[in-house]
Amino acid sequence: MAEAKEDDASKKSGYTYWKRDIDDAHVLPDNRPQKLEGETTKETPKDAVGSSWNSAGTWEEKDTTAPARAELEKILTDETFALLDADGNKVIGCTATITGDSQAYHIRGRPRLGFEFQVKLSWKGSFEGKEVSGDLDIQDLDSSDLDGFDIRPKPKNSDSKAAAEALKKSARPAIKKAAELLTQRMLAR
Repeated sequence: MAEAKEDDASKKSGYTYWKRDIDDAHVLPDNRPQKLEGETTKETPKDAVGSSWNSAGTWEEKDTTAPARAELEKILTDETFALLDADGNKVIGCTATITGDSQAYHIRGRPRLGFEFQVKLSWKGSFEGKEVSGDLDIQDLDSSDLDGFDIRPKPKNSDSKAAAEALKKSARPAIKKAAELLTQRMLAR
């Protein structure tokens, strides 16, 4: 019977020694969970680049492909955004199809936008007193090299050939401006 009492005592003390009934149990700290008081979380905007937990500003990225495509399409097809606007000639974008991907990065505390897009843009306007139209292809619109993309304008008719040649030179600054505007708008969200 003495052995049975020892076994019961060892079972009670076992691994959970802090739960034992002893004379000095009041000395042990209370280890029950405590409910937190006050504000526990801060909500961040859904489209923010950096997370609230990332206070050190380490690398973080977020897929922004869909909103970036829509925003670039909106910029390129806006009637106030001209691909060519000089000497009474004005050419604007009509419709745009954009493929590729975009990421918003938070690196060392600074938000950045990275993208690689392929752009197909229909254009129309007036050039040398004639109504012109055509298509424009940009194969590699890359945020890391905004000076290194090729513009390939294709006229829809013979009157548009001169406008297409003029777009090869003058549309580059406009497309670069559109990419910079996209970056500003996406990071301001």
